[in-house]
Amino acid sequence: MSIAPLAALGIAKTAFSIIGSLADAMKRPGPESTGSAMTAAPAQESLWHQIGKEVDPGSMTRDELAKVSSMLYDNGLISLRDHATMSFDPSFAGSSNLLTAADGSGRVDWMAEFQARLAKHKADGDSSSVAQDERVLDILSRLQAGSKGVTSIRV
Repeated sequence: MSIAPLAALGIAKTAFSIIGSLADAMKRPGPESTGSAMTAAPAQESLWHQIGKEVDPGSMTRDELAKVSSMLYDNGLISLRDHATMSFDPSFAGSSNLLTAADGSGRVDWMAEFQARLAKHKADGDSSSVAQDERVLDILSRLQAGSKGVTSIRV
């Protein structure tokens, strides 16, 4: 008996498992969800406010940003793509890849960082990255508003 059919079966099984995981992730409501705004909005505003009161987007470490991103994603407030940008961005490999400087304790002004990225990507003509930077800035703005006691923000 040849191993080729077994290998093909294993590859197919792995592919279907990955597709299933991605399908589950796609079912998670994102910020652009078109669900009933009348019932979903109060809970989301409350979560934005609660999480925002605990963080300062102008002074967080990478780990803190990733933790906040995870909380937002787990609560269905941001998309998987936004979570990935905020948590697993390849430029986070070293502080030298930041466009803004971290302070002595590794805290970064993430609003300033993503504004700098937005300016760079606009100058480079990278429209996909521009859109992603704008979404992250919107997320950080909502958190910042929550930290100041604002419980509702129109976007």
